[in-house]
Amino acid sequence: MPEIQFQGNSYSLDEKENLLDGLLRQHARAPYSCRAGVCHSCMLRVTAGCVPTEAQSSLTAEQIKKGYILTCQTRVSESLSLALPTRDEVPGVITDLTPVSSTEVTIKVSTRLPFEVSVGEHITLVSNEGFEASYPVADFNEDIQTLECTITRSAGGSPFSIWIHSEAAIGDRLMVIKNG
Repeated sequence: MPEIQFQGNSYSLDEKENLLDGLLRQHARAPYSCRAGVCHSCMLRVTAGCVPTEAQSSLTAEQIKKGYILTCQTRVSESLSLALPTRDEVPGVITDLTPVSSTEVTIKVSTRLPFEVSVGEHITLVSNEGFEASYPVADFNEDIQTLECTITRSAGGSPFSIWIHSEAAIGDRLMVIKNG
């Protein structure tokens, strides 16, 4: 029976029980929302033990490299130590895409988890496709954890700006990373 270390406590999982259900059954304060692997609210980082790769299928390459898993999609056969995502890197969802001009789009991103950033501070946005770029924060609403950036597309622009202007849609997930 695997032992899970999380937030200073130890939890035993029942055989064939998924990680999120086992943590919640034992009253762990684990984040979650959809339970379907879509919202990324249940994302945790493996700090010790073997990372269950089946729980990483919808994560970005950067998230996988850092050992993140979706607990709602995880079956554990070995003991693990887990931690919450760092506050300087959180999952986000595009909640608005507003064209400002033919070359500029303002996007709003809900981080769903607490994230501290100031207007003017640069963040890096990483799409699920692996495109990434840094932009200054144009607006931030701490109460609803929503930030706004304006993204300019130029000839020969970054793959991220091309993606935002041509393929991105409301509801697309991305990673929001606070630049050092």
